[in-house]
Amino acid sequence: MTKQPVLPNFPPTFIATSKRSLQALIRSRRSALVAHSISGYDSCFESVLPSGWLAHIDPSIRHRSFGAIPVFWTWLSQIFENNASCAKGVSRVQAWYEAANLPVPSGGTSAYCRARQRLSPAFLDQIHRKVLDVTRQRTRLEDRWNGLTLKAIDGSSVQLLDTEANQRAYPQPSAQSPGCGFPVMGIHGLLNLSNGTWEAIDVSDFREGDAKMALKMTGHLREGDLLLGDRAYCSYPLICSALEQGAEVLFRLHGSRHRKLDWRRGKHLSKHARQVVWKKPFYQEASPLTRVEWSALPETITVRLIKMKSEDRTGQLRNLVVATTLLDVERYDETELFELYARRWEIEVRFRDLKTSLGMDLLRARSPEMARKTIQILAIAYNLIRAVMQAVATVQESPLKEVGFRSILDRLITFRSRFRELRRTVRQSRGFFDDFINICARQKLQIRPHRSEPRALKRRPKNYALLTETRGLFEEKPHRSRHRKSA
Repeated sequence: MTKQPVLPNFPPTFIATSKRSLQALIRSRRSALVAHSISGYDSCFESVLPSGWLAHIDPSIRHRSFGAIPVFWTWLSQIFENNASCAKGVSRVQAWYEAANLPVPSGGTSAYCRARQRLSPAFLDQIHRKVLDVTRQRTRLEDRWNGLTLKAIDGSSVQLLDTEANQRAYPQPSAQSPGCGFPVMGIHGLLNLSNGTWEAIDVSDFREGDAKMALKMTGHLREGDLLLGDRAYCSYPLICSALEQGAEVLFRLHGSRHRKLDWRRGKHLSKHARQVVWKKPFYQEASPLTRVEWSALPETITVRLIKMKSEDRTGQLRNLVVATTLLDVERYDETELFELYARRWEIEVRFRDLKTSLGMDLLRARSPEMARKTIQILAIAYNLIRAVMQAVATVQESPLKEVGFRSILDRLITFRSRFRELRRTVRQSRGFFDDFINICARQKLQIRPHRSEPRALKRRPKNYALLTETRGLFEEKPHRSRHRKSA
């Protein structure tokens, strides 16, 4: 006679009558582990990227050794350490699992590289927007200029690995022989000068025009923004697009308009300023706009021209003319506007931080898709450091430009192990973060105006011959130490 169960179909786990399986135990440990960073950086940026928010947007549907969040933090740690190799990232994951008494993944990099490929650009875009929202809220009034948020736009280029896929998408310069150069990818960035973050970074062929790429970025402008740019961006469509978004512009006058400039025309404002009306030029086939989009542009725009003497790169005084849509003479002084244009140079320095400090000069990506994804993670890493710099500037009660990017990065790398030790205690983590900010605030960046910084290399390259043919056909000269590079 069989016994009739008292509670049929009732889960036995509710009264803890069944033993927990080993797989369930591993899953619970792994879930707890995913909530924390491999390297301790999650505690550094908990106020910017909360672990709960990251778990909410986690696209992973399986428990993998290389899930989306662990791969994100591992990749981020590679970027912080001058774009370190994937092998170093895998070793960090192995140490992480070993410390948690979990099965250690294999030491090969193939699984980790495939996991990086699985990271969707939409997942990284969500993180990028989250960081931007936090840094915008922390932007102080004194970091703005007359209540306006300063933004700068410019372009640069980076090299990729010499693969067929990269060469097809981003070919090398035509002056280089096949097999002797690297694919070059053009990048165009929109930098928020008020808090130092990259609002957007877009990629293209390096031969694309600056003004054409800039039109794609005007969607990131808002009302109350002031866009700075060199003369390559002083185009009629770009100014109209910025005004349509509610933003103002301050550009150096384009060379074609500068050559035809007649200072007697327009409304006289002062010795150095005039107000002129520009008419819409005729449509050109090379324009990035269609004829319908061009016809929708306003027929005229009113700009204010300011002409003053300024030193060029050679130290000679030359007439420099800037054009702006800020027409209020009493509120926006012409001398302040002319000096404000010099802040456009900051975007060049920020590109240098990306290339030199974060290793963006050469992207070790074998496909265009991974190259574009690397640009996304680089922008996120840079903006996270700028968020820490905002906290340091608040403690120092100093301008944001007096906080050094490299010094904050070095301290993040040095103190990350300490953050990892305290990640389980929220109170201690917050207290140590405050101490960390105070430590960073002890050192201020030395501002040295009018310092001579010529674009020249002091360290001489080795006197090796240049690779003018593919490696299989190139014949090395016997006395290479005596070889002299031709001028």
